[in-house]
Amino acid sequence: MASTASACVQKMSDELRHRELNFGNTIIHSRFRFFEKSVQDSGLSIKVGHRGTEHYFLDGRQHSIRPGRYLVVNRHRAFDCYLKSEETVEAFCIYLDEDTVAEVAAALAKPLGHWLGQPFFKSVPEPVFMEKAYRTEENELGRFLAQLRPLLASGAPIDFAALYYTLAEKLIRSQHEMEQQIQRISSSRRSTREELYRRLCVARHYIFDNYRQDISLDELSREATLSKFHLLRTYKEAFGTTPYRQVLSLRLQSARGLLSKGWLLEDIAFELGFSDRRSFTKAFKKEFGLAPSGFRVTQQYQNEY
Repeated sequence: MASTASACVQKMSDELRHRELNFGNTIIHSRFRFFEKSVQDSGLSIKVGHRGTEHYFLDGRQHSIRPGRYLVVNRHRAFDCYLKSEETVEAFCIYLDEDTVAEVAAALAKPLGHWLGQPFFKSVPEPVFMEKAYRTEENELGRFLAQLRPLLASGAPIDFAALYYTLAEKLIRSQHEMEQQIQRISSSRRSTREELYRRLCVARHYIFDNYRQDISLDELSREATLSKFHLLRTYKEAFGTTPYRQVLSLRLQSARGLLSKGWLLEDIAFELGFSDRRSFTKAFKKEFGLAPSGFRVTQQYQNEY
């Protein structure tokens, strides 16, 4: 049975200052201009930016969360939260119950056929998730959160009983995908691979934020605090592409959207950092197998029929 978001999303402001942030299967919609709090024993939570920027501090690391970003905080963690803004800062904090996460983790550990004869799952340890600022477009959970956020804000009807299971599943699947990326980094020590991955993600976020501009390898090296050699080698190991190809792919994906909106080829080339129309057309055709003009005609035909 679906229920309305307004009934299931708890809107909080000052009362959060005096609450222990260890809820289970709860969504908090917070609104502050100033907030400061130290948490000693948190619940498992996904902190989703909505308006403005919040700052979280875990183990000496700062994580700034704004629209298009989210942060995962594991259960029983200590952290500090701080924000100060002239405009109201809004965010959603999604707390997941331990039993829900454990049930989903057990279900995903083995194929469905295994559970047909024993439908009730045995308890398994709750996974430990990497705590970092994620972009919503970088994994399955993030893309789902990008779709969910406006629904939570608008009060649209949502099946909350199913939602928490879906969130737990996508959280675990996204962690598994990330674990595969970490494992591909060639280092014998787990701690080294994790630190390299965090730095690679800084470089990747920088690319996603600035791909329309010229990005030098020197810039990426400084952002990630990695040598250019280690950046190039480990980026390809983790993400299966080079920084240069990542930039080009993002530009060409954006070009498809601009073509669908009727932009001129010269304007697209300028907007996305290509040297001229010819270089843009050549790159587009090599990537998608047809020229931008052909892609535009195909889109128009599909829209009409």
